[in-house]
Amino acid sequence: MFESISLAEYYQIFLDIINNQLLVLTNLIEIIIFILMGAAAYFLSKFLYKNLDSLLEKIKSINFLKRKRILDQLLFPLLLIILIAFYHILAVTFNLPNVIISIFGNLVTAWLVVKVIALFFPRNRMFRFLSALIWVIAALRILGIYQATINFLDSLAFQSGKLRISLLLISKTVIIFSILFWLAGKLSRLVTARIDNSENLTPSVKVLLTKITKILFFISAALFTLSSVGIDLSAFAFLGGAIGVGLGFGLQKIVSNFISGVIILADKSIKPGDVVEIAGVYGWVKKLDTRFVSIVTRSGKEYLIPNEYFITKEVINWSYSDELVRVDAQVGVAYNSDLRQVQKLIMQAVEDKTRILDNPEPACLLTDFGDSAVNFELRFWINDPRNGIKNIRSEVLFSIWDNFKENQIEIPFPQRDYHLKSLPAQLKDKITLSSNSNSNSTAED
Repeated sequence: MFESISLAEYYQIFLDIINNQLLVLTNLIEIIIFILMGAAAYFLSKFLYKNLDSLLEKIKSINFLKRKRILDQLLFPLLLIILIAFYHILAVTFNLPNVIISIFGNLVTAWLVVKVIALFFPRNRMFRFLSALIWVIAALRILGIYQATINFLDSLAFQSGKLRISLLLISKTVIIFSILFWLAGKLSRLVTARIDNSENLTPSVKVLLTKITKILFFISAALFTLSSVGIDLSAFAFLGGAIGVGLGFGLQKIVSNFISGVIILADKSIKPGDVVEIAGVYGWVKKLDTRFVSIVTRSGKEYLIPNEYFITKEVINWSYSDELVRVDAQVGVAYNSDLRQVQKLIMQAVEDKTRILDNPEPACLLTDFGDSAVNFELRFWINDPRNGIKNIRSEVLFSIWDNFKENQIEIPFPQRDYHLKSLPAQLKDKITLSSNSNSNSTAED
């Protein structure tokens, strides 16, 4: 249950600080001293600017714009902090007033930290969160109630077995996890960029390393957060067992796709840019994900096919070892055709096609003598399956059709002759009557 707390005592501490520390006449002297220190820091920053700029110029990783931002934003507050620290040493040594200077010191320190965060990180939600946190801590230290606030938040707690959960613990967990989670995202993107720019790694290995890096960073952030706030990780053993049971039942498909994705990346059977055909889908691999493979067809449709399909089903990878692909086209001609001329006309159909390679050379083979036609097979090679296979085959067949039409080559279709040896008597009578009626109508016409 919640522990006993005293709000009245907490409020009295706040009033005592206002009356006994802030509303004192000697504070006016400290304000004047702080103004003088601010002026001194300003003139020192102007005097040291060029020398420090020359010093930073020697660091090749810092360009001109970054040097200017560093000096413009950090030099003045940094010098002011140094002067305040020097005065603090003198105040302790010679027993000088130090209340107001300490307050300004906390404010300038918070200001400097916010400037550093703004210098290296963009002004997003995390920047605003950290800035607000820093100013709150500075305000509590100025009022001298920082430790009292910590004790107050820690007193709002409840006990669950051996685990004590307080508002302070929850606040620390949220703050640390937010910072580490954001930092893990930044680091993972930085490492991913380095991996993507590496020329010594294949696309499959790049994707595998990228996903492993992201998982390790975010898991490490979560575990480090729990450890830093003093939570015993062994308390989550039961949760791990429950997750294991869930994986065995409700999440088995997700786990199957994840493991299949790791296998695909490890054996390099599928990689971004490959031209594949699976389950009636023909296209090029755009992206490999932990759950699916993104395939874009020539019509612009993007299919998200589960990873396990590429492990358990038949997959045609047109560019697995290389992008050299043989395309076959079957053609049948009538038996009364000049077969040598047919072969020549078929070969002429591939001569003006820029996508068809000269090496390996195209070939036209007579494959068999069919029931209704003499069958040929044209074989030719392309090295750009991403641009389509059916379209080049269609283009070649159109050329063959035009060549045959110009040279009166017939492409036959199946024909059958039916001979009826015997008919039932009733069917014969119907046929006779039908033929008689047709002859009568013809005579009348």
